[in-house]
Amino acid sequence: MKKIFRQIVRYVSLVSILAFAVSCDKNEDDGKEGEATVYAEHLIPYYVEPNALTSDSLVLNYKYHSEAGFFLKIEGRVISGGTKSGQTEKEEYKALAKKYGDEEFNRKAAIGRDGAISVAIDSISVVSDADINQSHPKGSDLTDIIKLYSNNYYTYVKSGYTLVTPENDKFISEYTKDELTLLFYKLGLGFRFVNYMEIKGTHNLTITIYFENGKKLSITQTVKFD
Repeated sequence: MKKIFRQIVRYVSLVSILAFAVSCDKNEDDGKEGEATVYAEHLIPYYVEPNALTSDSLVLNYKYHSEAGFFLKIEGRVISGGTKSGQTEKEEYKALAKKYGDEEFNRKAAIGRDGAISVAIDSISVVSDADINQSHPKGSDLTDIIKLYSNNYYTYVKSGYTLVTPENDKFISEYTKDELTLLFYKLGLGFRFVNYMEIKGTHNLTITIYFENGKKLSITQTVKFD
């Protein structure tokens, strides 16, 4: 059952993951023939300032017949240091690169690689408008029974571009602050229930993401259980 959910999310994020893998190989020869790369001073090509949570209709259309879940993206203003960016935007981009230590990448990187969410997440809360079970009545925190699939740039950048972080797929309550910093933008966030077959009925889930700058974003997702 896990495999179907993972296949869906990985299909959506395949291009981002492959692009990241190319850029992360420090020992790979620069400029291989036929390789879509470009010299990059910074690993992260752009940042997204979080302003809204959205559902990905492509994933939701699958309806997770063998595992209940949903897929969210953090959307917002793009901050880039590219040639088409204005001076203010370039200065914001450089400030973020400095904040997170992404200043000495200086090698060829894959064109089209994923950007990162500009603000780290402090915590995530998920509550239902109905009882899940005796241990999780209406309005209680569900982060100990919902798993989150995600990936981030932070560990790789922090390690001096040597330690690649594996994709995370664990209970929301188990995530550390570092694992919720510099999240891949296009990859998004995949949520799924563990032991979902024990849950009955239709649940309206309110997901709230709290960011380190004090901002919070919320969205409601309806999940139908058999």
